[in-house]
Amino acid sequence: MDNLNFFLKYSLLFLILMIFLSCEEDFQDFPTISYNPCEIEDVSINPNFITDFECQSNFILNNVETVRNPSETPLNTSNFVGLYTDTQEPTDFIEIDYGSPIDLSTNTVFKIKVKTEISGELRVMLDGGSSEAVIQSQNVHGDNGWGIYIFDFSWRQNENHTKLKVFFNYGVEVIGSTPNLYYIDDLFFDTFIDPCENFIENNNILSDFECQQNHELLTVDNEIQILNNPYPNEINNSIFVGQYIDDGSDGSDALTINFNDPINLTENPQLHIKIYSSISSPLLARIVGGASAIEISNNITLTNEWVNYVFDFSLSSNDQTQLKIFFNHNVTNGTPTDMYYIDDLMFLPAPCDEPIIENCSNVVQDYNIISDWNCQQNYGIETTVPSVLNPLISCDNRSEYVGQYTDDGTEAYDAFILNYGSIINLNTHNKLKFKLYSSSSIQVLAKLEGGSAIEKWSDFSAVNTWQEFSYDFSDSIDNENTTLVLFFNAGQNNGNPEDIYHIDELRWEEN
Repeated sequence: MDNLNFFLKYSLLFLILMIFLSCEEDFQDFPTISYNPCEIEDVSINPNFITDFECQSNFILNNVETVRNPSETPLNTSNFVGLYTDTQEPTDFIEIDYGSPIDLSTNTVFKIKVKTEISGELRVMLDGGSSEAVIQSQNVHGDNGWGIYIFDFSWRQNENHTKLKVFFNYGVEVIGSTPNLYYIDDLFFDTFIDPCENFIENNNILSDFECQQNHELLTVDNEIQILNNPYPNEINNSIFVGQYIDDGSDGSDALTINFNDPINLTENPQLHIKIYSSISSPLLARIVGGASAIEISNNITLTNEWVNYVFDFSLSSNDQTQLKIFFNHNVTNGTPTDMYYIDDLMFLPAPCDEPIIENCSNVVQDYNIISDWNCQQNYGIETTVPSVLNPLISCDNRSEYVGQYTDDGTEAYDAFILNYGSIINLNTHNKLKFKLYSSSSIQVLAKLEGGSAIEKWSDFSAVNTWQEFSYDFSDSIDNENTTLVLFFNAGQNNGNPEDIYHIDELRWEEN
């Protein structure tokens, strides 16, 4: 019985095959089956569509073939799409000639869907007409999936262009016999949706070239051009960035921002700027306009990628009114048109666990500062209170170096002594301040001697944290004191012969 079933099955299969083969030659005689991608009659034309290769095919694209969609996905459910075969020329393109100025009064955002295995630059150009050509670029990821690429021309609404050109893998010559294929679909101009409609202005953001353009960026000869981010990545995925042209043959030209009023950097001292550069160069940020300028150096070493550069102005006196950023600082080996992409210029809080790295070159001595154990060491006390690494970098004290005072805890009134050798001028600066870090709770007695002596006691200190002490000596202006004395753990003899205390920013301030 099984053998009979087997015979019948394969006899039927053989019969079907013979019928198919006998009809094959007849099939060759039939004309090619024609098809119409648009099955809807009386379609209302949407003038903002260039083509969807179906019902809204308002322009015929040369060198683009209408084909079945090879991959219908939720991102592109079309039955038919276009197929463009890239030629060997590195700058070949698809051109859409409107024959008259393109109307960008309301629909300003050009969109195109692309599916390809080729990664490279997708460049779109507005050309023709009486206005200068406009170029925007994006990177195409050749993952063979459909992607939507968006080009915003909203700031070109009033310009005159008659042609739209689309370049695939711009600047790359096709080598070999294997063609570069691009499936494309839904080329159209969409309405612009203002992402900044309900944003809240943040003046700590100098400019992000999008919603937060709160300060004017000034240059010597060139304006900062706003354009599409040509190289978006995880560091900077902004849609728009700035293009800064620097005279690389002039080491002193700079990008300048005038604040007009003094800028307070107490809470947001760190300047951030993202830079994409094809050249290595020294970078310097300087704030000026106050009692003293502060400048911080950096270097562009990583090229052809977005890098976030940080300049810490935590030591600012908060009276500066201008920021200058120097590209290729003090170097003249560049060209007059060195180009940098920049973005997200802003002041942000400083991380509390990062030390302030001070640059002591060109620091002007301030004799109201006794010592900060870094750039301001003005009375030589570091021989008895040496400079050491900060035992606890925190928001209360981010100094990299502090003073270390060794006290004989078995002596109730041994002390740190600073003899000025002349009368201490307390006319304006008569408030003594310093920061203390102690492993035990102590009091510090501050005393002025060498005239009519006067002493002030502190409260008990906190333990294992930085704390600022302050003493008001405004009542001692006429005492003609010449010596400052500090007694650590004053009046106590229950300590060790070498008790360690850390001290920082010992200074006189205005009362």
